[in-house]
Amino acid sequence: MNRAVDVAIIGGGIAGTSTAALLAEAGLSVRLYERSAIAAGASGRNSGIVQHPFDPVLADLYRRSVAEYRRVERMLGDRDGDGEGDGAAAFRLPERPAGLLFLGRDASLAASAASTWAAAWPETAPTRLDGAALLKEEPALAPDLVACRLEIGYPVAPASATEAFADVARRAGAGIVIGDVARLATDDGRAIGVAVGGRVEPAGQVVVAAGPWTPGIVEPSGGWRPIRPVWGVVASVALDAAPRHGLEALDIDVEPRDSSSGRDSAAAEPGDRGPGAVDFSLVPGTSGSALGSTFLPDEPDPARWVDALRRVGARYVPGVATAPLLGLRHCARPVSADGRPLIGRVPWIDDAWVIAGHGPWGISTGPGSAAALADELLGRRGEIPDALAVGRFGEPSAHRQELGENR
Repeated sequence: MNRAVDVAIIGGGIAGTSTAALLAEAGLSVRLYERSAIAAGASGRNSGIVQHPFDPVLADLYRRSVAEYRRVERMLGDRDGDGEGDGAAAFRLPERPAGLLFLGRDASLAASAASTWAAAWPETAPTRLDGAALLKEEPALAPDLVACRLEIGYPVAPASATEAFADVARRAGAGIVIGDVARLATDDGRAIGVAVGGRVEPAGQVVVAAGPWTPGIVEPSGGWRPIRPVWGVVASVALDAAPRHGLEALDIDVEPRDSSSGRDSAAAEPGDRGPGAVDFSLVPGTSGSALGSTFLPDEPDPARWVDALRRVGARYVPGVATAPLLGLRHCARPVSADGRPLIGRVPWIDDAWVIAGHGPWGISTGPGSAAALADELLGRRGEIPDALAVGRFGEPSAHRQELGENR
């Protein structure tokens, strides 16, 4: 049995690595467990943009995340004076946002979006654009579009942010174990460590940051499932006139509803856009533009979705239809029942914590979420909002039954 650590973390995505970094920097002994590779899931296969969400709770996490990115960027900067980053120090958050264009063909919808953003967050400088003014900003767009432009959106290379936090965690003394499936080990309603490789490695506290697989680790019986996987396919394409803005459809729904709410992505087929299965986003990058987005209930064959992505994308950027395909990636976004992450203590397991359920906002809000969890775990001032509480969807049915039998 390995030496006990103060905190064990399950999951090597942005939430897990940033939590590991912050706790190790605070002086705790930390060990992080990842079954395949750092940033192997949504954190490394996303479209690659740190973006302001339209939600006051998530917006606070976003602002804190940007501050953490800036801090990590300074820490991992050019230490040897050669003008280049050192290892994971290659991570850079752009000095200014690239800008985001919400695109559509309904002028009233664009005006409404600009007005709504201006009322909530005037610092995002919402502007309505169309015609020649819009094509001057982005010549590659279809000529009949209207847009709401926002001063938001920091393009980052997929995986680079997660790897940067993993580097900070290692430098602060955290151990990172790659290759074994790790599970939460409990005894009499208390987390005692991590079960891995047929043994239990003890820990004072256990943080589960396993994205869409978090509920199965916390409650293997299946009685607690507030997070589900929604699969996204991203195609990297080489555009002759690549956009400098991030682009999204005005009416994109990044938190797909289930069929009872009017959306049935399970019925969609690759050859058809389907009700909610494929929408449009395009993010600039140094090695191609990232074309999305799909919202699928089951793991897809990415190649089968390229034509649908091109067809939808070409309605906004015609060059997408024939742009050379540079690569494909797919991932399961961990989408919670209300679109907000679960952060904090597990009410029915002592010394167990969760940080998961960020949906498409993981890279944008993960480090801020980790900072909030670290503050609570360390007993610092600060309080995680009730809107993010792990227990807000109730406790596992088996646990409630057990409590009733013992009363």
